[in-house]
Amino acid sequence: MFEAKPPRWRKLSGSRSHLDSPQAGDPVYGSCVTISGWVYAQNRDPASCRICAWIDDDFIGETNLLLVRADVCAALSLPEGIATSFRLLGRARANGNDPRAAEITITASWDDREERYEIGRCPVQLFPARLEQRPYGDVVHPEQERLLHRENIYGSGPPVDEPSPETLQIIEQCLRTRSSLLDVGCGAGAYGPPLRANGHTWLGLEVNPVCWELLENRNLSFRKVAETARALPVQEAEFDSAICIEVLEHIRDVGVFLSEIARAIRERALFSVPNMEVLPYFSPWHVVPWHLLEGDHKNFFTRASLHALLRKYFARVEVFSYGAHPLRTPDGVPLHAHLFAIAEKETGAREQSPARHHFQ
Repeated sequence: MFEAKPPRWRKLSGSRSHLDSPQAGDPVYGSCVTISGWVYAQNRDPASCRICAWIDDDFIGETNLLLVRADVCAALSLPEGIATSFRLLGRARANGNDPRAAEITITASWDDREERYEIGRCPVQLFPARLEQRPYGDVVHPEQERLLHRENIYGSGPPVDEPSPETLQIIEQCLRTRSSLLDVGCGAGAYGPPLRANGHTWLGLEVNPVCWELLENRNLSFRKVAETARALPVQEAEFDSAICIEVLEHIRDVGVFLSEIARAIRERALFSVPNMEVLPYFSPWHVVPWHLLEGDHKNFFTRASLHALLRKYFARVEVFSYGAHPLRTPDGVPLHAHLFAIAEKETGAREQSPARHHFQ
């Protein structure tokens, strides 16, 4: 509920106040404006205080609760236990699509009186949240009153139809010229068109009926895999190589799955999975990479666990990381969000089909 346009309020004689957050010039999202500070007025009952916040002409939130801050009591020589501190979470109406300069004003009133007094004013940079364009933006909107459950948060996004440029580059470096290639769990076939354009023969395998329709619409060759299948619809050593991009983490019976991939190829299989090793490094930021919220993940990999798993089915395995996360650690160190594994069918496969990638 938004109130009417505020006037220019006068200051209350004998009052003291301070706005802790935000500070002048801070960037804020209009949908989640965190405001804190303190106020003390002589001969006014803290229990009857009402704090209101405004951005320019918009009322954005209020609180009727003052809390005790020992440092404020000490600084103002007040008796212990006098409530002075306020916190509130405000929300402004959407106003345009571009950042703009704005001003936050904080007012106080006591004893249910209509008269309000200004206790703080701060210029900020107001950014549009654009929640409708963000993952989960419609689910955890500030107006969302429905109690959310695990299935509301841990979901699966739509299949991608464009490849990751970095992943595609690594795949190309690992394949010999004009390979016959099996894309296991190909989704909507993101890697099919560029790999075919580069001279490879590409075939997708997919279990999701939604993706079958997308693959047909894109005129990409694929074979359907039944969800309960224990074998892939391929002949033994039918393909030179296989790629399996962000799929292994979804597979319940990884042993059967990997043995089938090994059966289908003559040379090497390429795997990409989320890198769980980043979690301890990002913990000071209380951050979990977005992709790890995928609801269907059944397996979680470090370099050692990925290597040990693949070595059961392939003669030679190399694992490295890639895909720098946009957030760095508190020490400023970049980390990679994905692990990439090159698994060779036979020990001599590397010489028979030399890769253009330098293993580390």
